[in-house]
Amino acid sequence: MPDYKLMEAEGLTHVYPSGPKIPAVDGVSFFINEGETFGLVGESGSGKTTAGRMIVKLLDISAGVVKFDGADITGIRGREELLRFRRQVQMIFQDPYASLDPRKKVRDIIAEGIDIHRLAPTAAERETLVQELLDSVGLHPSAASRYPHEFSGGQRQRIGIARALALKPRFLVCDEPISALDLSIQAQIVNLLQKLQEEKKLTYLFIAHDLSMVRYISNRIGVMCRGRLVEMGPAEEVYRHPLHPYTQSLISAIPLPDPIIERNRKRIPYRMEEERGVWGLKELNPGHFVRMPL
Repeated sequence: MPDYKLMEAEGLTHVYPSGPKIPAVDGVSFFINEGETFGLVGESGSGKTTAGRMIVKLLDISAGVVKFDGADITGIRGREELLRFRRQVQMIFQDPYASLDPRKKVRDIIAEGIDIHRLAPTAAERETLVQELLDSVGLHPSAASRYPHEFSGGQRQRIGIARALALKPRFLVCDEPISALDLSIQAQIVNLLQKLQEEKKLTYLFIAHDLSMVRYISNRIGVMCRGRLVEMGPAEEVYRHPLHPYTQSLISAIPLPDPIIERNRKRIPYRMEEERGVWGLKELNPGHFVRMPL
């Protein structure tokens, strides 16, 4: 059965209205097949979070097109259209505390989307849905009556995941969902996301700056630098055979657990080269693209 492109971004561009008119995202194009995880990686300020927020319609698209399930969603403005779109596309945010309303109990945080979309006709059905969602992310039923500050960072992120799943979406944008967590908790959250993906047939855009973690969870990887996509391909191929100097630099900076090897390794510096003429992604190996002069 051929792959089905659930999400496509074509020439995605965003210029923030304040400050210098330099694109935070500059002509980025990629697609995500249904059921896969596409990892978007890059250092802070590379534009990966901005790209994710445009895809879920939290930021305006200055130029370019976003298609979801074959339909152009770029121009969606009306409330009803947005609500239909939100049923299928949700986001897991980076900060598991700032993204949760501290004045609300977990029950009401998770059920906010359920209430807006009127998915539970009665209070009993609403509570049943909340308990099912808590169970799916590994939290005790008693969590429903508590407040976010009563939980650890990993537990709060589980609450955020449960909230994102409340509308039974097909596509999730995971915006650095583990960067604020301890290493041991990071592994738990990543394993939970993989388990949920398999059970609920989800598709992920997984945004992170840790290339080794992105390699672990992703089918394919896109590498961003200064608002542009500089390399894209199968996760293992990009990690083992990076073609772009920036990707090579990122991989050389990943710490290794062997102190002797780590002490003797050479970091690969990267200096942004000036692009003259027409540049874009060119396929050098099957499915493996790198930004270069066309």
